[in-house]
Amino acid sequence: MKKRLVSLVAAAALLGSVSLASAGTVTTKGDTNISIGGFIQTYFDWANNQTNLGYQANPEYTAPGKKNTAAQTSLGTSTQFSRISLGLSNPTEGITGVVEGDFWGGGAGQQLYEKGNFRLRHAYIVKEFCQEGCNYTPWLLIGQTWDPLAMLNSFTLNSIVGIAGQNYGEGVVRTSQIGFGVKFDLGSVKLNPGIYAANLAGDSTFTNSYLVATAYNVPNPTQYTLSQRLVSPGFAFKLPVEFNTGFGSPASAYAGFGWQPMKLTNAKAGIDSKNENAWMATVGLTLPVYFVNLTGNFHYERGMTAFDMPLFGSTYTMPSFYIDSNGSVQAVRGTSWNAQAQIDFNKLAQVPVTFAFGYGQTVFSNYGELADGTTPLVRKMGTMFANVNYQLTKSLALGLEYDRNRTYYVGAGNDGGSAQNGNQVFLRGMYSF
Repeated sequence: MKKRLVSLVAAAALLGSVSLASAGTVTTKGDTNISIGGFIQTYFDWANNQTNLGYQANPEYTAPGKKNTAAQTSLGTSTQFSRISLGLSNPTEGITGVVEGDFWGGGAGQQLYEKGNFRLRHAYIVKEFCQEGCNYTPWLLIGQTWDPLAMLNSFTLNSIVGIAGQNYGEGVVRTSQIGFGVKFDLGSVKLNPGIYAANLAGDSTFTNSYLVATAYNVPNPTQYTLSQRLVSPGFAFKLPVEFNTGFGSPASAYAGFGWQPMKLTNAKAGIDSKNENAWMATVGLTLPVYFVNLTGNFHYERGMTAFDMPLFGSTYTMPSFYIDSNGSVQAVRGTSWNAQAQIDFNKLAQVPVTFAFGYGQTVFSNYGELADGTTPLVRKMGTMFANVNYQLTKSLALGLEYDRNRTYYVGAGNDGGSAQNGNQVFLRGMYSF
């Protein structure tokens, strides 16, 4: 997203009390330069047997003996994902930052009438500790931004929830965190290792953890829902690497690990503050080869199934921990991957068009007796997509994408080996400023 400085009049209207530093530049009393940017984004989406802009096909059964309605195509539109960002820069103190919001906050009639409230997405600063000319730069991050293990390299135009196997959009938790790292410039190789203390609890879900109790005819099954309690922040380590390949732009890769300790309790099952650990390991690569860009990601999770929860479809999210019929706590595991490619015709023939395609999937395991529950849960999901994007002007782009979603469900009488299919075609118009 490109950012530019705003005039004093526009900034005063947006921010209230500001002072003019120089023509075209606005600063606060603390000598922080303020720039404004963002985009206006509109979707027209035709979806069949799935939610608009989601990546899960609907289940065959929504409850035991209750078959889902026949697949129908519906139109959905939204401009709520438009964003406004304030870029912060204080060169004197070596601090940069971002405050960003969109219009997807909670509100009555949010999806049907597009009446979501303005909400906070990002609010963080980065302090760099480096004298001019050094080839390493320690940094400190404080605030709310992406989950440290978020996978943001994707070529789908569905920037709302992404695709199966890479939930880089709204479903990925943005969380409060403190991070510290050091950027190393080694010439042809750049490293930026960082460690983070963050609230990673949102990567886990417990909504359906009582389903096994229902399956075994236990009275009052909702009393068997596990409650989560944190006594420590989560911790994460991530190592991004950038390196030259001789095939055009530099390639980038990363490896990461995240861990959230927690205590789980369910009085009915005699579980009192049981120590559990949810964790995840990730790797990824983006490789430009002249006019072709390749990217892929892989992650394995234990008790972090909400990391793969799309914005639309959380009803069917596999729980992270549950109580089995023996009264023991079990952790659900997940394996996800995706592979994508993009052809940039601007580099090939000076035509401002890109074509992209790819596939991603997530498979859950160790869900055991949850398959006998009364609510459908996603066992496996996959997305195949293809799109074309035309840069009409420097700031305005129009895109068209087709997604094919296949989802396997267990629970509520669904056959875990039978795929349910969903399709969507959407147009996206996006003006960046």
